[in-house]
Amino acid sequence: MEPKIYFDGNINIEFENKKIALDPENSTNADLIFISHAHLDHTPNLETVIPKICTKATKDLIQHRKGMDMINTINFDSFDINGIHMKQLNSGHVTGSTSLLIEIKNKKIFYTGDICDKHRFHLKAAEIPKSDIMIIESTFGKEEYQFPNISDTIDKSIKWIKEQLESKNSVALMGYPLGKAQIISKITENFNIPIIVHNSIYHINEICKKYGFNGNGYLPISDFLDILKKEQFIGIFPCSSKHVMSVKSIDSKYPIKTAAFSGWAIDQNYKNELGVDEAFVLSDHADFNGLLKIVKQSYPEKVYTFHGFEIEMAENIKDRLGIEARPLTEKRGNLSDFI
Repeated sequence: MEPKIYFDGNINIEFENKKIALDPENSTNADLIFISHAHLDHTPNLETVIPKICTKATKDLIQHRKGMDMINTINFDSFDINGIHMKQLNSGHVTGSTSLLIEIKNKKIFYTGDICDKHRFHLKAAEIPKSDIMIIESTFGKEEYQFPNISDTIDKSIKWIKEQLESKNSVALMGYPLGKAQIISKITENFNIPIIVHNSIYHINEICKKYGFNGNGYLPISDFLDILKKEQFIGIFPCSSKHVMSVKSIDSKYPIKTAAFSGWAIDQNYKNELGVDEAFVLSDHADFNGLLKIVKQSYPEKVYTFHGFEIEMAENIKDRLGIEARPLTEKRGNLSDFI
């Protein structure tokens, strides 16, 4: 019996009446759920007794962020069930994030989850195994999303921060609380000035410290509100127009300059749309070239693309690498004919 890969609102792999749901976005009757990481868009429906596979870091982060008990959770490096061998691999995305390599009847299926092929401080580049079938995210799966060198971006951001501080401004830096905020914490840790972080970031940083993040020297905003009004500071806040407006409304002795960190900053309109003074191109995902490199390294016979520019990514995989590829959501129901 061949394994079946299909999409019914969730990504599923089924073999001998056992079904694995991969980062399910909707309710599922699967026998097993794989959770690649703790971003909230990957963890909407976990109030279930169905066994869940994830790292301990991901479990702790989900429990904190969602205020729920992650019951029936399995943490493993490799795992066997009903003739299915599974192995978690570092995906390089955020603290605790993993890809999943599934081996069924000598056929290796590699689900990337959100993935990054670049080192960033404590986050190491993704492990890429050889595979027969690949299921790859396509967040930045268009040719226009080619990012600058990460070291150059970090140097550029440090230079900008220094210039603002020397001009007697304070600085508010915006990034996603899990992932980008830890990178920003590392970028700013050597400045001899108070580093004030939003409470959501402070608590996530503290959890990440248990799992390889070694940031220090930052203070929770709830305990140090006076600093924002009376002293020069560097602040780290969640990345949203709501938080940008909130920061700009602070009655501070020092003018506050704002900057955001995101892969979407490659679009020249991003800075103005978010309402910040500067934006730096820095992502926790692989860019277009990185995605192609990941596929080439794994060298599968066939590829499914999902999430983001999946149509464009599939076309480029076929045209540039000569590997059969198509969007996972292109056809509802059983896709085992593609295997």
